[in-house]
Amino acid sequence: MEYVFKAKNLSKRYGKFDALSGVNLEIPKGAIYGFVGKNGAGKTTLIRLMCGLQTPTDGSYEIMGAELGSKEIIKMRHRMGAVVESPAIYKDMTARDNLVQQCLMLGLPDYDNVDDILKLVGLSDTGKKKARSFSLGMRQRLGIGVALCGDPDFIILDEPINGLDPQGIIEIRELILKLNKERGITFLISSHILDELAKISTNYGFIDHGHIVRQMSAEELKQECRKSLRMKVSDVSLLSKVMDEKNVEYKVIDGNTADVYAELNFSDVARDFEKVGCNIIKMEERDESLEAFYLSLLGGGDNAQKSVC
Repeated sequence: MEYVFKAKNLSKRYGKFDALSGVNLEIPKGAIYGFVGKNGAGKTTLIRLMCGLQTPTDGSYEIMGAELGSKEIIKMRHRMGAVVESPAIYKDMTARDNLVQQCLMLGLPDYDNVDDILKLVGLSDTGKKKARSFSLGMRQRLGIGVALCGDPDFIILDEPINGLDPQGIIEIRELILKLNKERGITFLISSHILDELAKISTNYGFIDHGHIVRQMSAEELKQECRKSLRMKVSDVSLLSKVMDEKNVEYKVIDGNTADVYAELNFSDVARDFEKVGCNIIKMEERDESLEAFYLSLLGGGDNAQKSVC
């Protein structure tokens, strides 16, 4: 598999504080990579390292095959775009002038693509209107437009829908999906609005206290979060026997608990369990969301209550 970014034991230390510790992370080419973690988990620190705004304390990384410290890394960064924390735009300029200015800063031979980008991000009709008069959603779209000026293969977006109204969220979501599908642009998206992130991500990375807790594909997450019937019984080995006879898929959680992936008739199940001498203590339906999965990944409790802030 080809990757646009690979981190190898990446660490960043500020004094005695480890913002990142031994991070290993891989972003597949063509993915929309949802980067999930609470405030202070290390998301923005990693993004700053990726963009070359900071240097790691230990470890290394590759961008599109170019190693950190190599001559090629600068060329690869020219194939990246980013909107970190807030869009880097000139508020006293029009949308078009912002894009022209970015093209000049990048040293591009011309800015013939500016009008196409304006159309792509839905700002072609803003005319002489200054960016300071734009809505928050329009500013975010302009920020993405600025990131597109160098015709990037990889774009990093840090909290791109933070503070947007529902319409603005839909516009940004549709723009990201369009750029990914039609232009093949790989995205890393950091967001704490997890249900929205779940609508577009093809891959996920979960970070907590500077450590990557888990990486997985959307398909793997779907399997983890699919609808199930959690059963607590007197003996899970007897539950296994019944489910095997029924040819029903299940997963044992502990000695008394299992998740069953099927719609079952309670009367039939109770009768089958009675035959083998197994008592049903509790049954409940479960349909876990991305947010619920992340909370369970961190272990729940007080930590879980803070995790999506």
